[in-house]
Amino acid sequence: MAEPFRFDARALRQGPVPKPAFRSRREVRFHEIDAAGIVFFARVLDYVHDHYTDFLASVGSPLPEVLAARSWAAPIGHVEVDYFEPLRFGDELTLILAAAHVEGSRVTLAHQVLRHASSRVAAVAQTAHVFVSPEGFRPIPVPPALLARFQALPPAPG
Repeated sequence: MAEPFRFDARALRQGPVPKPAFRSRREVRFHEIDAAGIVFFARVLDYVHDHYTDFLASVGSPLPEVLAARSWAAPIGHVEVDYFEPLRFGDELTLILAAAHVEGSRVTLAHQVLRHASSRVAAVAQTAHVFVSPEGFRPIPVPPALLARFQALPPAPG
């Protein structure tokens, strides 16, 4: 299998993209921190996945309905996160779906996690989703309506 596409994490760290297609806010909750008093590393994946499902709902493809209809699934085939600053209980965050790269049945998304007050990038994540048929998990083309939404995202920074 070919090496997955990767965005330049250093470029994503430079700050919020000028015109993000989708952003949301959330607050770090007490149960998300670890014994060191910072967000447990895997929680950032929860944040970006929740943000992705909110994006799907905003473009007319709410994930519960998609899964119930069994028209497609998009499991994650690759994920990576770069952490730049610790996040703490009570921090207000802005999540940005910064860019998308579509290649066949694979869509790689770039996510930025910012401190809301300062707009400083605390973490960036990349998730590569592979569109498959729910029955046999065989790759399928990205549904046209979603393809248009992914292609409408800003170009990758850098």
